[in-house]
Amino acid sequence: MDASSLIDTIDPRIWQAVIAGGVVALGWIVNGARERAEARRQRRSRTRDVHKALFAEIQNTLSVFYGEGRAEEDAADLIARMRADPDFVPFVPHEVHDRVFTALIPDIEVLPRQTIDAIVAFYSYIAAIMALAQDMRGESYARLPADRRIALYEDFMAMRLRAFAMGQYVLKLIRIYADAGPEAAERFAATSGAGKRRLPINNPVSDRIGPEGPGSA
Repeated sequence: MDASSLIDTIDPRIWQAVIAGGVVALGWIVNGARERAEARRQRRSRTRDVHKALFAEIQNTLSVFYGEGRAEEDAADLIARMRADPDFVPFVPHEVHDRVFTALIPDIEVLPRQTIDAIVAFYSYIAAIMALAQDMRGESYARLPADRRIALYEDFMAMRLRAFAMGQYVLKLIRIYADAGPEAAERFAATSGAGKRRLPINNPVSDRIGPEGPGSA
């Protein structure tokens, strides 16, 4: 019996079942592909939103640390005053620079591997600065000998300088990711020393790209 004769002997109901099963299976495949594509689109959108929010907060933090270009000069003047007057205790303002990051922690997994390490490292350093500032606002700091107060204040300002450099790096990394994609961000991270270079704080905050943040175009 040849193939055509064999086909002719198959009950038409079997063919109907085979065709119906094929249609159902194709529908599963198509719907699955659509759902996966939609999930990827939503994740990219959420990643973009989180990057924009963090970019804005980091940019604002660097603006505070920059002090309109007088941060280092003002710190030097204050330290000189502390040396001249051993009883002088500088006022350390209460600053909070991680409200957005803290609010976004439940969604932190949407950040790509190209930016998440740098962002977390920056905010960990910011947390250390805020903790030190809180300690310096207390009576224990005021009761320290003048040389210890000066040393701590110098450490505090050095940490802010370091955070400024780290923040500039993070802003550029986020912008490269938004404008050129993950591969470009990975190349930048691999060749930049992960933001470890010291950038002078008397340079303007780099990579300002408008109120919409990265990837707004």
